[in-house]
Amino acid sequence: MKAQILLVMTAGALLAVSSVHAGDAGAGKAKSEGCVQCHGESGKDDPAIAGMEEAKFIQAMKAYQSGERKNKGMIKATNGLSEADLADLAAYYATLK
Repeated sequence: MKAQILLVMTAGALLAVSSVHAGDAGAGKAKSEGCVQCHGESGKDDPAIAGMEEAKFIQAMKAYQSGERKNKGMIKATNGLSEADLADLAAYYATLK
């Protein structure tokens, strides 16, 4: 019985986490205004982020937020971005090819 409860709780937690990180590409496009200064309208300017895998994008942005990755411009750009903002931006840039 305990194993079944644990399984149900784990499945529920995983479902909640996956829905929290589901980004909206349309919202991401609207939030990308500051990104175009360096990455361009197409996301292909150096460094290119167009087509970047969503999980990789979010991981990189969180590394800038935490200071693990060092780039003054990116640290400033990611300051104040929420989980939802990162997910939306990731979804948008993943759609660009």
